[in-house]
Amino acid sequence: MFSQSSPDFLLVLSITTPTEMKIMKAPSNLGAVRKAVLAIVTVTGIGATGSAAFAIDWGPEAHREDSRTCERFGAVHGREYTRCMLDQQRRRDDSLLNASEQQRNNAEAARNNVETVRRMRCNREAERARDRGERPVFCR
Repeated sequence: MFSQSSPDFLLVLSITTPTEMKIMKAPSNLGAVRKAVLAIVTVTGIGATGSAAFAIDWGPEAHREDSRTCERFGAVHGREYTRCMLDQQRRRDDSLLNASEQQRNNAEAARNNVETVRRMRCNREAERARDRGERPVFCR
């Protein structure tokens, strides 16, 4: 049995004999399926957003590295050490955000460069058209 889904109903292709085929409308519960999928996606999204709010556990090697960095700064124990470790954790957590922001800035700069080159070519072609005595194409 083959079926093809539609927003309002399911078309069911039923083969009764080798030469005869029937197409019947069967009731569908696509609304319920859509609601269930939407609920699952919503719950998953909320879970992912909630877990992103916490600091990332970088592992014991990163902790040792941060501890050595703080000791080099002169903070061995106490408040200064705690503050330094928190700063190192924040720096490490923010590095992912900074990298993605840098990538976005680079992409925007590349788009701007492409647009500038396009505009320069268009202006050059318009100037050549003027030199030939033709009406130049308007450059946006």
